[in-house]
Amino acid sequence: MHTRTISLLAAGIVLTFSAPGYAQGPDELWEVKTTMIMEGMRMPGPPTKVCVKGTQADRMAPMDKDCKTSDVKTVGNRTTYRVVCTGKEPMTGTGEITRDKGSYRGVLKLTSTAGGETTTMVNEYAGRLVGKCTAK
Repeated sequence: MHTRTISLLAAGIVLTFSAPGYAQGPDELWEVKTTMIMEGMRMPGPPTKVCVKGTQADRMAPMDKDCKTSDVKTVGNRTTYRVVCTGKEPMTGTGEITRDKGSYRGVLKLTSTAGGETTTMVNEYAGRLVGKCTAK
């Protein structure tokens, strides 16, 4: 399983937003941290800042064109969903995200099978609102 694709997918599900813009503006600047867990190894990624257009703050959809979300259910501040990716690196998974004022936390579990071997990867993510920006 290609870890870059999985990281991009997880980031896309969490933040399907415009490219970062860091000037003060009407949109929200979020700092996002992700940790990938694969075969018992924790691999934290560096924090990333993302400028979120106001109308996109609640959208969840993968960045990867070969992936689709389904079964999206929200109860209170918790949302659960399923992901199916086709193409070169097919995989399936489930995720959840819990939002609070100015922050969110979630988990995405993905499974793929290649060469008869099944691999499961867990991506934990957390974001916090750090300021204002202008999304591009």
